Amino acid sequence: MPQPHKEKLHAACDECRTRKLKCSGDKPCCGRCRREEMECVYSPRKTMGRPRKRRREEGDELDDGAATIAIQDGHESIDGFTGFGLVDMPEFALHAENEVYAQDTSLAGVAIYEPFVDTSLIDPSPIDTSLIDPSPIDTSPIDPSLWDAQAAPSTQPSYAAAIQATPPYHAALGPCICLSLTYLTLTELQTVPTLSFPRVLQPLRHASGTIATVLRCPTCPLDRFSAMQNVSSISALFKALLERFSNALREIDAEADRLRAARATKPFRMGDGSPALAHLHTGAPDCPLGFDVALDPDVWRALVKTALRAEVDGGGSNPMPLAVLLEEAEERQGRWHRDERFLGGEGRGEDGGKCESLGAEHVRRAMGMLDWS
Repeated sequence: MPQPHKEKLHAACDECRTRKLKCSGDKPCCGRCRREEMECVYSPRKTMGRPRKRRREEGDELDDGAATIAIQDGHESIDGFTGFGLVDMPEFALHAENEVYAQDTSLAGVAIYEPFVDTSLIDPSPIDTSLIDPSPIDTSPIDPSLWDAQAAPSTQPSYAAAIQATPPYHAALGPCICLSLTYLTLTELQTVPTLSFPRVLQPLRHASGTIATVLRCPTCPLDRFSAMQNVSSISALFKALLERFSNALREIDAEADRLRAARATKPFRMGDGSPALAHLHTGAPDCPLGFDVALDPDVWRALVKTALRAEVDGGGSNPMPLAVLLEEAEERQGRWHRDERFLGGEGRGEDGGKCESLGAEHVRRAMGMLDWS
């Protein structure tokens, strides 16, 4: 005989679970209830999770794929189509006196349901039979090979023509990030934690890279509005970066004055960066090609200003010095203004060949005012 199903009980009694206390779990009475002389009851656990699906009775099971028509009280009702993964259709013979079922013998196994229509609600005017197509309805079976041959929207002639008319250059471009990049870089320059050399080089080089990115953006020139924003962003970045270079130079002079007043030297680590010896560098603090020197304040100031000047005029390790970026910006603006097709050639005026919005003269003048002495 099958064993009777045994209910699973909670590990803690009801009193301990209600009071949220630790229960010893002793049966039939836990230690706490025994000490306090209380009734100890272990309630059965409730079923967790989603309940299991109830199986069909054997008498209710239908053959998969069969659509049978049952006759009830002299009327037909649809019993199935279970083999197609559909929900069983309900019986439609609830109000048989108001329903009529018809079956087209040309469609084997398919029942057509025609609801009852109250003829009193129909317009008595005659029907214009000239609008009815006299050709018989084609009830032949559909070729399954035609089901996958329906034309997709992408293959319609109008859609294909629109795709061909769209320049591929525009489709390949993503959203422009020049404004966001400019804002983040200006914020970084405004909040530089220190202007001491060489820690100041990292934000200065990052800003130079931002200028190069905005300058070579392929999306901004496609629209007049974004093109003007691009030029304004480049001008703002140039001026903000030069202001930070000027502050860094003043910080170098102040550090040299402090060393001179304290009669101290500046410890500095140097190394030979010639290409012939590049393979000998280890990049570690104990690199054999590196050496430490104690520099006088004036010597240290001249050395670090030379390194900082290479970030502006070139000649150092930075591949994008400010002078090179400014020349590239001027060349780009001249190319834009010389091209009559650029932005439709509108609003050029008599001085259309010159760019005044970049402010290259002002930027170059600010470069010349930097104190490298």
